[in-house]
Amino acid sequence: MKIAVCVKQVPDSETRIKLDAPSTELDQSSFTRVLNPYDAYAVEEAIKIKEAGSDVEVVAITIGPETVTETIKKDCLAVGCDKAILINDPALADADESALATVLTAVLQKDSYDLILFGIKAIDDDSGQIGIMVAEKMGLPHVATITQLDLGDGTLTAHREIEGGKEVVTAPLPAVLTCQKGLNEPRLPSLPNIMKAGMKPIDKLTCADLGLETPAAKAKIKMYYPPAARGECKLVEAEDPADAARELARLLNEEAKVI
Repeated sequence: MKIAVCVKQVPDSETRIKLDAPSTELDQSSFTRVLNPYDAYAVEEAIKIKEAGSDVEVVAITIGPETVTETIKKDCLAVGCDKAILINDPALADADESALATVLTAVLQKDSYDLILFGIKAIDDDSGQIGIMVAEKMGLPHVATITQLDLGDGTLTAHREIEGGKEVVTAPLPAVLTCQKGLNEPRLPSLPNIMKAGMKPIDKLTCADLGLETPAAKAKIKMYYPPAARGECKLVEAEDPADAARELARLLNEEAKVI
């Protein structure tokens, strides 16, 4: 069995963004970058399948600059992935979700994978589109936001939470799944395994290597805006709590315009 896990390096959620005025670009020089947290659930699920079976190979696939390799080594190869594929092409620096899905599809179609895993979304753009787009482009069944996965003989059964209950979906393999919190508990890499990860292969490709013209982006970010400054805090004072409540309701209705 061969499993592909598509991952992304993103800014750490604690990274402070410096944006004092509207700008066409973000200053990313001080960003600390990590593996997308939702992708960690996909990586862990692939490793669990590998540990439970035999003759299972797990391949981590990502798009990004050369600096992505350290994240791939520590958070993918060091926890059990067998190899990695890095698409490092400067022409993809401003690629949107559609372009990235096209490139990932080209990479995945170069081999035969029984299962393709994604995180449900990346925490930087929060779009949650690429896994679904790849499934559509490859003509494969897709199950989103799974919290449990069981594999059978050429089939899978996935559980996903829906409003007011749980949905159980069966699908044939190969298939594309997007993983979310609750599916498992991602492991941390040990220092010896981080050292050994440097010996595992990382294939580095460009769009030209894939026989692919750089796909044009269908969307572009035109401007970044800092959040609006917080308004002045107004304290409602009244001896009678009922009077305070009435005054608060009036302010929310007439001034804040939120009710």
